[in-house]
Amino acid sequence: RTQERVEMVHKVLAPIKPTGGTIGIATIVAFAGAAACTQFLTLNMPFGGALPHTVTNPEWAKATAELRKSSWEREGAPDRPVGLDPMKSPK
Repeated sequence: RTQERVEMVHKVLAPIKPTGGTIGIATIVAFAGAAACTQFLTLNMPFGGALPHTVTNPEWAKATAELRKSSWEREGAPDRPVGLDPMKSPK
């Protein structure tokens, strides 16, 4: 019985040759499927849950931006201080 299944799979997959085109198409299809699943799970939240208030509260975002702007600098580099926010350019 197992041998019959193996032979059936070989008959189905035999015409498919692992060339660059088929591998590329399979990769694109896999990424598209993953993106579709991510979008579905993110937008619909089928397993429940909610967004945290830090995402939905605009006042929290403003307060965080203000804290990052006025962050104090600390020492760390010999020629200039290093800011706490690594994405912020040095003054």
